[in-house]
Amino acid sequence: MRRNKQEHTYWAVRARTYDAATGYVIGEETQRETIKWLSRQFQQTDQVLELGYGTGRFSEVVAKHAGHLTATEGAVEMLDVAKRRLGPFTNTTVQLEDCYHTSFADGIFDVVFLGNVIHILGSPIKALIESRRILKPGGSILLVDSTTYGMTLWRKLSMGLRYLRKFGLPPKDNRFVSPDDVTRWLETAGFRLEASRLAQKETNVVCVRGRR
Repeated sequence: MRRNKQEHTYWAVRARTYDAATGYVIGEETQRETIKWLSRQFQQTDQVLELGYGTGRFSEVVAKHAGHLTATEGAVEMLDVAKRRLGPFTNTTVQLEDCYHTSFADGIFDVVFLGNVIHILGSPIKALIESRRILKPGGSILLVDSTTYGMTLWRKLSMGLRYLRKFGLPPKDNRFVSPDDVTRWLETAGFRLEASRLAQKETNVVCVRGRR
């Protein structure tokens, strides 16, 4: 998933410490709850595309439950980490891609997945329109995204401080999204909303499924 140079550098230099830092910021129980939801969304025959896999933590879950996973990213440093993590899986392909303009043909994937991606994109609707193009008719789009939506002020401040300790100041396009934000973007891109929930543990996560 390619972004502008500043954003690319921001995440690339954090590749080695990303997993531990993310666990600290959003909470291990939150991550487990997100993975639990995600693991129920696939069939063993699904051809899945993941846009912006980061270090591949979610990718492992997808690979265990889908027929084949094509995991894509724009940061070479993230690519190297994910390749090692996904090495044991024979049903995965890892490659560089631009989430706004992928190299894939129309209508070839059963599922497109974005995990903790939509909130950092400068043009989320543009990425969703591209996702719709490469999905088969009736295909699904899945999004999970950490958020402060629905949290108390104290919990929001605590999460913000943890983020600053581990990641520093966020890129300028970072935002916290609500279920309504994601629904609106999906519908604008031509998707039909199928399911939406707000997982609430140490922090909150938006979990959404749409249909082409």
